[in-house]
Amino acid sequence: MADWNTLLQQSADLVGQDFNNVPRVERNLPQLQQYADALRSRTNRYRGPSEQAAATRLLAQQGLDAGRLTSEVMALEIVPTIEDVFHAETNNVEEYLQQVEEATLLAAIQEAQQESMAAFDAFMDQCITRDWNANKQRLFSLIAPSGLPGGPQPLIGRSAAGNGGQGFATAGPRLSPKEAAYVEIAKDMAVAAGSRSGAQAGMDFVKRFKEACEKYDEKPLAQDLPISTIWGLVVRVLNEARRRNVTPASPGRYVDALVAGARKHLEEEFQHHVRTTITRHKMQAERGADPDPLREVQAFIQVKFRDRGPLDFAAPNGMDTSWVQLFYCLRAGYDRAAARVSERCGDLLLLPTGSRASGMGMGANLRQMVDEWLRNNCRLSERHAASLSREVERLLRDKNGLRSSLRAPYQALVCALLVGDVRAVDALSAGLQSAGLPAILSTIDDYMWARLALVGGGSGVAAGVGGSATLPQPGLPVPIYTIAELQTDINRFPPQYYSKQNREPLAYVMVLLVSLQWATAVRFLWRDDTTKPYRLDAVHMGLALFAEGALAALSGAGTGGAAGPEAMDMASLALQYSRKFVTAGDAATALYYRWLAAIARGGTLAIKGAMLRELLVGERDFGTLLGGGGAGARGALHALVADTEERRQLFESVAQECQMSAQPEEAVELFLAADRPVQALIIINNEMSAAIMAAVNEAPMELGALSGNTTSSMGRMERIARSGRAAVERVTGERYREPLPSSSAVIAGDPAARREVEAFHQLGVIREILMAAKGGRYDQVLQRLPELPFIPTERSRLAECVRITTQLHPAIAERLQDVVAAVADAIAARGKVVGREAANQLANELNVLTSYANSMSGTRLPQAVYRKISEAQVFVTPRNPFTPS
Repeated sequence: MADWNTLLQQSADLVGQDFNNVPRVERNLPQLQQYADALRSRTNRYRGPSEQAAATRLLAQQGLDAGRLTSEVMALEIVPTIEDVFHAETNNVEEYLQQVEEATLLAAIQEAQQESMAAFDAFMDQCITRDWNANKQRLFSLIAPSGLPGGPQPLIGRSAAGNGGQGFATAGPRLSPKEAAYVEIAKDMAVAAGSRSGAQAGMDFVKRFKEACEKYDEKPLAQDLPISTIWGLVVRVLNEARRRNVTPASPGRYVDALVAGARKHLEEEFQHHVRTTITRHKMQAERGADPDPLREVQAFIQVKFRDRGPLDFAAPNGMDTSWVQLFYCLRAGYDRAAARVSERCGDLLLLPTGSRASGMGMGANLRQMVDEWLRNNCRLSERHAASLSREVERLLRDKNGLRSSLRAPYQALVCALLVGDVRAVDALSAGLQSAGLPAILSTIDDYMWARLALVGGGSGVAAGVGGSATLPQPGLPVPIYTIAELQTDINRFPPQYYSKQNREPLAYVMVLLVSLQWATAVRFLWRDDTTKPYRLDAVHMGLALFAEGALAALSGAGTGGAAGPEAMDMASLALQYSRKFVTAGDAATALYYRWLAAIARGGTLAIKGAMLRELLVGERDFGTLLGGGGAGARGALHALVADTEERRQLFESVAQECQMSAQPEEAVELFLAADRPVQALIIINNEMSAAIMAAVNEAPMELGALSGNTTSSMGRMERIARSGRAAVERVTGERYREPLPSSSAVIAGDPAARREVEAFHQLGVIREILMAAKGGRYDQVLQRLPELPFIPTERSRLAECVRITTQLHPAIAERLQDVVAAVADAIAARGKVVGREAANQLANELNVLTSYANSMSGTRLPQAVYRKISEAQVFVTPRNPFTPS
């Protein structure tokens, strides 16, 4: 058979030849398909009828339909994949399968790594998106447009009734609903503190914060405790003091009430735990429908000791659990049930004292002791405590009894609690641990409840140190366990010990609150890195507790020290939080928090004034803070200081401090707000005198260049002028106008007020004269000159003007040389362009001015002024009528 090259060559030769002689073979498509089928049947030896029949019989024997298999094979579509084809590298089946298994494991590991990387990338994208949204919201809250035009509006130029009685819509940051609710409560708290009713309403504010927190609280992810639980704990503890009608004015009784409130909170939480346990194990509990709390405790004990066999309350001759029931009734706060079950508690072997057997404490039984302990705030009389302490000592020394009996550890613990002996409780815990027995006080809640029951429960007078695990000595008084020792025991361990390695930071806060370390809890919420979501609650919790008076009462009950540090910490929190509103331009809200900080620091007039002054200097929002109509206007401060006279004293004291600290604008606004316009006008005149010269120096020299051009000095001069006009209106009681009225009924009898008003008017004329001279408008200088009574234009007034000059206002005396120089320049400039008659008049005026300058005693003008007067004489010397002009 010829190869392909030969066939190709033959085909090329045929194409090149004449094909007309070659016969043509024509076939249609069906003929071509038939011919192709014939060729396929000849070339495929496996498609013979006999082989196909044999294959069909073989498939039929195996239960397969040949026709269906053929159709499925024809419909099979082979899709290429991106996976590598696994090549067999061995001839052994076992090795091949091992190779396939290893390859499969490797592929699974690679896939898991890819999924982990994708999950990590998605998590990082979510974190970045969340942080970006938070930063964007914070940025937008800072640059959000204000409802007021152009930011803070000064008080300058406003009339007495401009803003009085109106609300101030201030700009501020965008707050969450929870934060907005907190801010409104804080404002009410500041108002109550300003009206000296904050101590009585402190508890109400704590409840309001709790309700707002419950309404808008969002529990952070991966945490079991919401912050509303902390607010609820504070409310429940303070409710006990309110129920007993005890105030922080009696610190000892108040702290005892808070201890009882903390213990009741733990009892309520344990009641919830008991019910949850019973609900979770209904079959073992066999609770039934009996509402008796004792039956509830028995059901809980039946679940807790379900592996110890039948119990006495469930089966006859069962294990005695009377002491166990007594402990858990006390633990759950079921006082009546505890008193009932105490009647069934026996096995109290009390030692005799002296020649007489003490019996059960001189005839008292255990029921009476339990009733006394519950009635007297976890305290027993000295006689009963002494007899019961011997029983505690006997039980602790009986090691075998503690190991073999279920009730013995509970009996020892109950007796130790009744006595109030912390050493016995610690010794029992150490004994159970050494014997490998389960602890009774196994949770931090149980431990805190027992410690709070021991606080103040002893009957002795010797002070002991908590945490000792030694046996109590017979004959010695039981040491009193104090709240300070409880706090010392708690603080032996770091916060991570209580917060599950920082996973539950609020758990540590609860421990601090239950141990009455409230200032420490607030500081932890504010400063610790794990409590960043609770900064808002920290500030307002500290302020609410300070308003209640709890921090001051606890400062002497805890680790010692005066109330100052706790109050200063709360003031610092309020100040730091107020900066958020200062930055956003909400001076009114910032004032409320700074007012609370001032009250925390002592609330004196000096402290309040310092807070107000700092806010005014930084924010300069005088209209919002002070109001627009004097001390009677309703600015933001009106709600905090309702008394007009007190508010006037505050404004005046702060204004004097600003004046001494070289803060004239703030002093002016405060004097105006204090209805002291004369003092404000004194400062305005002094400031305006300096501002006039600065504006003149910066003004352009070209004629007419002043129109439309305003420099910074000119702007400051205009602000001072507006403030001066407002002060003059306050002094005169009339709308300011020029020329100034010659007499006013208001200032006629007040020489000091009239002197300042006239000085302000004359400074306004001086400003016009100097600005006109700088701009080359000399005719205007000479036109306004008669408005200055101390500058003579006629010789008849020379002596009077010299006398007035000796009594000039200091602010005007500073500008006297500038006025004389400007007049000399104006006379010289006009002398160049006027005729002979006018020149003679100018010469007379210049002679009078020269005599005036030479006649002033005690006031020596600079040489530059005399030089200008001499130069002006050259241009205004009377001319010879025959000399051409």
